Amino acid sequence: MQLLLITGPAGVGKSTLSWEMSAQLAAAQVAHAVIETDELDRVFPRPDTSELDRIQPGTIDVSSINLAAIWSTYRALGHTRLIMSGVMMHLHFDKRWILSAIPEARITVVRMQAAEPTLLARLAQREIGSGADEQAQRSIRQARRMASEDAEGIIVLATDGKRPAELAEIILRKTGWLNIGGQPA
Repeated sequence: MQLLLITGPAGVGKSTLSWEMSAQLAAAQVAHAVIETDELDRVFPRPDTSELDRIQPGTIDVSSINLAAIWSTYRALGHTRLIMSGVMMHLHFDKRWILSAIPEARITVVRMQAAEPTLLARLAQREIGSGADEQAQRSIRQARRMASEDAEGIIVLATDGKRPAELAEIILRKTGWLNIGGQPA
């Protein structure tokens, strides 16, 4: 089971890249699934550990329970490739909850980066309302922290000046999900 984990600060283009990779894979007839991790724990009130332990003993994150449930359906349909996107500020921890949901996953991490002015411009296009300034500052903090972390074993993808289609093709070719002729890998 191959899992492309698309990470980066909020607003860098993770969802857009995931959607574009999906479109290119579909055009090449490559079976795959796409999950945005934000949707795995979008619940209020958040369940506490005792509620989660009742559902699945030892679990401390609702995302893991939901990912396992969704992936079991995709696996039953014969899928072996998954694109997941999310900020993933704590990559070691995030890999653990992902692997507890999908133990057979071989995870390839793609960390998207953009210069701060690019990131702020992208956020300005999507964030409106009273939380926009706070989101911009949070995203800049995320970007700075990720840029300072060790990138060994991670595909770092600079996004400035590149279109989503170009970025998707770079990643799909680099990971072998598409071969040179555009036919299924």
